[in-house]
Amino acid sequence: MRKSFIRFFAVLLLFAVAPLAYAQMSDSAIVKYIMEGVAAGKTESQIGTELLSKGVSTQQLQRLMKNYREGRVNAMGITTSSNRLETASSSSTATNRAAQRRSASSRKEVLPTAPGVVPSLETFEGKRDTIPASKIRYPNGSKIIYGQNFLNSASQLSFEPNENAATPEDYILGPGDVLLVEIWGESEASYSLTVTAEGKVSIPQVGSISVSGLSIKDASTKVRAQLSKYFAGLRGSRPSAWMSLTLSEVRTIQISVLGEVNIPGTYRLSAFTTVLNALYKAGGITAVGSMRDVKVMRGGNEVASVDLYSILFGTNPNVNVPLREGDIILVPAYLGLASIDGGVKRPMFYELKPEETVADLVRYAGGFTGDAHSGSVNVFRREGSRRKAYTVPADKLASFPIMDSDSTYVDVNATELFENMVEVQGSVYRPGRLELGGDIATVRQLVAHAGGLLPDAFRNRAQIIREKPDRSLELIAVPIGAVMDGTAQDIALRRNDVLVISNVNEVYPKGDFSITGYVLNPGKYQYAEHTTVEDLILLAGGLTEGASSVKVDVSRRIQNASSKEASDTLALIFTFAIEDGLMIDGDPKFELEPFDVVAVRKSPTFVEQKIITVSGAVNFPGQYALESTEERLSDLIRRAGGPTNMGDVHGAMLKRKISQYERNVRMTMSRIINQNTGRDSINTKKIMVSELYSVGLELDKALANPGSEYDMILRDGDEIIVPEYTSTVRIQGEVLYPNTVQYIKGKPVRYYVKQAGGFSTHAKRLKTYVVHMNGTVSVGLGAKLDAGAEIVVPNRPEHNKLTTGEWLGIGTAAASISTMIATVVNLFKKN
Repeated sequence: MRKSFIRFFAVLLLFAVAPLAYAQMSDSAIVKYIMEGVAAGKTESQIGTELLSKGVSTQQLQRLMKNYREGRVNAMGITTSSNRLETASSSSTATNRAAQRRSASSRKEVLPTAPGVVPSLETFEGKRDTIPASKIRYPNGSKIIYGQNFLNSASQLSFEPNENAATPEDYILGPGDVLLVEIWGESEASYSLTVTAEGKVSIPQVGSISVSGLSIKDASTKVRAQLSKYFAGLRGSRPSAWMSLTLSEVRTIQISVLGEVNIPGTYRLSAFTTVLNALYKAGGITAVGSMRDVKVMRGGNEVASVDLYSILFGTNPNVNVPLREGDIILVPAYLGLASIDGGVKRPMFYELKPEETVADLVRYAGGFTGDAHSGSVNVFRREGSRRKAYTVPADKLASFPIMDSDSTYVDVNATELFENMVEVQGSVYRPGRLELGGDIATVRQLVAHAGGLLPDAFRNRAQIIREKPDRSLELIAVPIGAVMDGTAQDIALRRNDVLVISNVNEVYPKGDFSITGYVLNPGKYQYAEHTTVEDLILLAGGLTEGASSVKVDVSRRIQNASSKEASDTLALIFTFAIEDGLMIDGDPKFELEPFDVVAVRKSPTFVEQKIITVSGAVNFPGQYALESTEERLSDLIRRAGGPTNMGDVHGAMLKRKISQYERNVRMTMSRIINQNTGRDSINTKKIMVSELYSVGLELDKALANPGSEYDMILRDGDEIIVPEYTSTVRIQGEVLYPNTVQYIKGKPVRYYVKQAGGFSTHAKRLKTYVVHMNGTVSVGLGAKLDAGAEIVVPNRPEHNKLTTGEWLGIGTAAASISTMIATVVNLFKKN
């Protein structure tokens, strides 16, 4: 009995929790359900109905269905940026080929012949997309029709009913409406009246009045008649009181939206709701739904058929039917679908009614574009297993019917053929295209209308590029200067002539000057006659610090158009000296020619200060500029006041920056080593030198022997470090206890190693080395030690130990060799 009760309680708990589980479905679970439903062949309407029955909210379903149709969610319910483009249909391909054949035969360049371009989801925000409609598919394979998306939330348009608008007089009252009755004048009163379920309102001291089913206007008349019995001011033709009846709160009505909508179902909406409002609430029309025949059913009868194109195109915006309690909106499949492309303003797919024609399709597409060939429209139609092309002339557009799946194309006049145009280009004041005829019939008249020749025009010769009858080109020479002066016969122009007048600088090019070296703005400067070296230096901003005024070189190209053989001379070189901007050495009348290159040299004595840094235990540490190229280590230490009493000259060291030469050597060595892949090649990491490296010094010997080999010459960027005396020695590496101990003069390396516990088992004793404070290194247990030195015991690499099998193999081999030796010895003994 107890077990049965537990089972019964578990079943009750399961039924109680199941709706809650459905209501809490995650985005990823809903998207997965949609994908599985599509794969099973279900329509979006069926999937939406099932999800609503599982407790999914309308808002969540609308959002995920929209994202799924746009291809912006994956199986995890995560928004992505991928589009859902598929290949074009066979209908589109045939349309393309037919249109291309017509284009090739007429030698016209036409636009790509995709059967349509559909708006993106941003179309109704004033934007335009150019994705071919034939390549866009919903998950069920349907094409998008014009206006398909304007009723969903992606269109950024809201179709919620406006409850703040004035109540129309034909509004029909019903249970749930709240009326406000106000009386003013000789009598004053105010009543807030709610229409009951029986359709009545109750006014204190007056009684109940039935208003359900009446319009606002009729209800106002009826209420006034009842109130006039109690308010004398409301009676007669000249009342002394007045009454108004308004709708203060709107009731809600229940309607059903069925058929090809994204979220079919039953909705409770404002009584102001129209067909557009209801379709928007249901998520818009699906890919196969009709925009042209939305039915409104009331009491089992069809009371209206709404053509949404009448609203979109503004032909009949009043077709938006208001709804009543219990109305059903039914959206059937589309009636017929046709595409139009080419020379129309809005190429895409459109839904057409059976009686509509090519003219209607062109009108829906916004009409012809300015470059369209409006004399005919090409229609491509599938008839059975084949397709057939029709060329419909302009006078037949209004009578040629459009059928489902038709593709239409309007040819575009791609070629520019002018009847009366000529053009002038080049050195005139107003180049451009002008009308041929009237005052412009000859070359002189054309140039005059273009403002005349520019001063730099090449007057000896111009060209007319003329189009022959077969559209090939020919060139006609024109003595333009003589024509304009009247000394040569003027030339008559023809249609599409292009007169080209060259610039004298194009015929005789004037190359730029170039200036390099120690000037403020080196570079190229435009050629100008009579320019001197001094002028070009001034144009370049003048000389910079370090420029030489006694050596300015000019290199000039050798130009000899009449030469017949090569020359060993590559350029002409001129050298000048200048002072205060004037030439003092050279031809003062020397002028630069095109392509001349001026080079301002650096003065030999100009050198930027070379700075050396001295730090540590010296009397005057800091930065010092070298006095000469021969300044040495001892000289700089002496300028720094010498070492202090605590300064350790034995441990002094030098930090030096790598030079460009050293850097190049390092790169060359690295490249050579990398080319050698043998086993004995050097590891390139061992030769890589950082930008700053240490130089071992013996400062005590340098100070004792100035100018000797110990006293090295310094260079820019060097840093000399004189440490304070350190009375310890550090031991590290393969010792038992790395340590720092007191320095005792004369003690060997082994002594200090013992102070660190001695060598470890992995120590490489013979390779022990000592790093002195000055950067030098000594190797071996007998190395000399100084205070502050560091002893390093390196690690001995481990060798691979032999396995048991390898030892057995060695033992076997040794036994075999021993047996062989014994055998040989016995043979010799017998002999």
